[in-house]
Amino acid sequence: MFPRTEMLPPAAMAAVLAFAGLPLYIHLPRFYAEEMGINLAILGAVLLLARGIDSFQDPIIGFLADRWRKHRKIWTMISGTALAIGILVLFAPPEWGEPLPRLVLGLFIAFSGFSSLQIALYDHGLAQTEKFGGGYTQVSLWREAGGLVGICLAASTPTLLAKYISKSASYTVYSIFLFIFVLFALVVMHRKWIASGQSFPRKRFSDSLGVEGVKPILAFSFVNALPTSVTSTLFLFFVTDLLNAESHAGFLLILFFGAAAIAAIFWARLANHYGRKVVLLAGMALSIPAFIWTWFLGPGDTLAFYVIVVASGATLGADMTLTPAILASRIKGGGGQIFSIWTFLHKSALAIAAGIVLPLLAFSGYEPGSTDQGGLRALAVAYALVPCGLKLIAILVLWKYVNKIGVEG
Repeated sequence: MFPRTEMLPPAAMAAVLAFAGLPLYIHLPRFYAEEMGINLAILGAVLLLARGIDSFQDPIIGFLADRWRKHRKIWTMISGTALAIGILVLFAPPEWGEPLPRLVLGLFIAFSGFSSLQIALYDHGLAQTEKFGGGYTQVSLWREAGGLVGICLAASTPTLLAKYISKSASYTVYSIFLFIFVLFALVVMHRKWIASGQSFPRKRFSDSLGVEGVKPILAFSFVNALPTSVTSTLFLFFVTDLLNAESHAGFLLILFFGAAAIAAIFWARLANHYGRKVVLLAGMALSIPAFIWTWFLGPGDTLAFYVIVVASGATLGADMTLTPAILASRIKGGGGQIFSIWTFLHKSALAIAAGIVLPLLAFSGYEPGSTDQGGLRALAVAYALVPCGLKLIAILVLWKYVNKIGVEG
C-alpha cells in the first residue's frame, strides 16, 4: 500500500487535467458552433487539423520528457502555464478576436501544455511503482479518481455560473478558475515530481517499445478511445437538441463521471482477484447493453437518460482504471515516450471523432438548435449506435491481441 501523502498530490494534478480537459473535448465544439458562429463542417475540419498536428508533437514531447527527466519541476511549471493560457485564449469573450485563428492558436497552446503535464503525470505514476515495487492498479485508481473529481467539478462549474452570468461569460470565468487551480496543483506537486526509468538509464526507446505486450495494449487503447471520443464530442448536442434537456447537462455529466469514480473501486478490487484483462472485458461488454438504449430516446426522455448515464458511467470505471494499469505493468524504461504515444493515440481518436462525425452530421442536415427530423435522426445514430459498434471492435481487439502477460492482478 502506498502512503496517502504519495498519492494525493498526483491525484490533485489529475483533477486539474480533467478540469481543463472537459471543456476542451465536450464544451468547445458547441461553444464555437453557437457562440462563435462557426459552421459544423468547418469546425470539424479545424478540430481534426489542430488535434492532428497536436497529436504528432506528442512523441517529441515524450522524447524530451525522458531526455530531461532531471528537470521535471521546470518542465511541469512551463506546461501548466501553457495549459492555463491556452484555455484563456479559447474561452475569452467571443468578441475578442477572429474565431478561427483564436481556435487554432488556443488549441495548440492548450494541448501542448496538457500533453506535457499528462505525460509527466503518467510517468510519475510509473516511477512510483518502480520505487515501491508494484501497485499499478492502486496508482491508476488514485490518479483516475482524482481525474474524475476534476471532471465533476468541470461539469458543474459552467452550469452554476450560467445561472448568474451569460453562457459565454461563464466559460471566461471558468478559464480564470482553471488558472488558479493549475497554480495550486503545481505548488502541491512541486517537490513531489519523480521520473521513471532510473533502473533503465541506457535502455533505448525501441527496446522499451518492443517489450512483449506494449504494442498490442497501445493499439487497443486507441480503438477503445474511439467510442468515448464520439460520445464526448456529441454529448451536448444530443442532450440539448434531441432530449431538449440542456439544463440537465451539467448534472448528467457529474452523475456519469461520479458513477465511474465509485465503480472504479469495485473494478479494481475485482481485478485483484480475477485479473485485469478478464475484468476489463466484462466492464466493456456491459457498457453496450447499458448505453444502446439511448437510441430509443426522444424529447422528454430525460429520466430514462439519467438511468443510462449512471449505468454506462459505472462501466466506464473499468476502462479508466484498468487500461493504464495494464500498460504501466509492461513498461520497462522509456516511460515518458511510451505514454506520449498513449496520449497521441487518444488525441488521434478525438481528432477522428470530431473531424469525421461533425462534418457527416452537417452533410446529413443536422445543425445545432435545428428541429429537422432527418438531422436529429442522424445525431441519434452517431451518438447512440456508432459508439456501440466501435466498442464491439475494441472488445475483440482486447480479447484477441492483448495477452495475459502483465494484465493479471
